Amino acid sequence: MTAFANITLNDGQAPPVAHTFIPRRIDQGVAKWQDTSGGIAVGFPTITASLREPIKGSKSPVYKATIKIVYPVLETVSNSTYSGIAPAPTKAYDCVGTVELLLPERAVLQDRKNLRAYVANVLTQVDIKSLVEDLGMIN
Repeated sequence: MTAFANITLNDGQAPPVAHTFIPRRIDQGVAKWQDTSGGIAVGFPTITASLREPIKGSKSPVYKATIKIVYPVLETVSNSTYSGIAPAPTKAYDCVGTVELLLPERAVLQDRKNLRAYVANVLTQVDIKSLVEDLGMIN
């Protein structure tokens, strides 16, 4: 078991800016980290991670690891309201990424290392970057 520690990730800006996600809590086996640097709780980017153990008696027992990143985007508001009081920040939408890894009980350590490396590296590939960033279809 690993320690529940900070996670630092670079964003997609040029040049990239490092963001630190601090441990918040573990609730029913789901660990949660948040980047609280923005100061507005409704807009905190969040990472969650969990591991479900195999179901006993299953024909193909697997561990299920789930990692989820939620990147909220706040509404753009004007401070020039009738009363002169800025409205409370509100969330416009969430960008969400979820990774689900199915790890058979029979998989050896090297199998799990290879899968993790493939998952980590696929997002750096040109076709996948275009798919996500430019909404470009793969032909």
